[in-house]
Amino acid sequence: MRIAALLLALMILVPTTSVLSEPAQREQRDVPRELDEARDRLRDARHDLENAGTEWGGHRARAIEHIDKALRELEEADHWAREHREMR
Repeated sequence: MRIAALLLALMILVPTTSVLSEPAQREQRDVPRELDEARDRLRDARHDLENAGTEWGGHRARAIEHIDKALRELEEADHWAREHREMR
């Protein structure tokens, strides 16, 4: 029982580390995780606006257009990052 308690204490107190260091993990990605998260949030916002009811004087539709434009920009950034890996 004391060994189990000791092992549990060690598991709690000793931080775990990743097999790959953080820089090595980042090098494998073309686009930072934050851009992926931003893209997801934009898609969520677009979905919310699509279901927001009336047109709000055309502002809802224009906001959706702006989101679509931002999503296209992120796609272009994604494409650029894949072609220019050595420049990052």
